[in-house]
Amino acid sequence: MKRAEGNYLMAERKRTAYANQIFKPATVAAAIDAAAFEGHRHYRIVQEWPFDLSETEAARALEEWLDREQFHYIWRPTYIRPDDFRPPLVTEYPELVISW
Repeated sequence: MKRAEGNYLMAERKRTAYANQIFKPATVAAAIDAAAFEGHRHYRIVQEWPFDLSETEAARALEEWLDREQFHYIWRPTYIRPDDFRPPLVTEYPELVISW
């Protein structure tokens, strides 16, 4: 195994673990209930790390659960803006927005 391949696998492992953590249906259901209790009609899963997790197994499993529970959802682009002193980065990654 070459170094680049090993680094790719390490990054993929970390992203998969992070997706499994934030896309747990039980956790998302509790967050949706809390948002609805406060009067909101949508919930955005805000990611701490700017990764595109939309194609992970955990994201697909959550999408299937959202479909079964008849929620609406969309992957919205999120742009990284570090601060006003630096030029904005063109980096974007999708975050999941759920509505009811």
